[in-house]
Amino acid sequence: MVLYITGALLVFGVSFRAFWKDTSTPKTDRLSWMVLIIATLFWPLVLPSIIRKKLAKSTATPLKAQLSQ
Repeated sequence: MVLYITGALLVFGVSFRAFWKDTSTPKTDRLSWMVLIIATLFWPLVLPSIIRKKLAKSTATPLKAQLSQ
């Protein structure tokens, strides 16, 4: 149970930070908050997607820099 809660808090933290930085969505939009709650509850399905996107973004940046030289 501790592992599930730890993972849920991690996913909520990452998702909340991305949501808070997003200026295109109002912070009072109920649907956005529901997505955060659903992502937190189903973190075993959501976490691999978040990690894959972050890894793709971090590996794409140095590759683009190398190609432009």
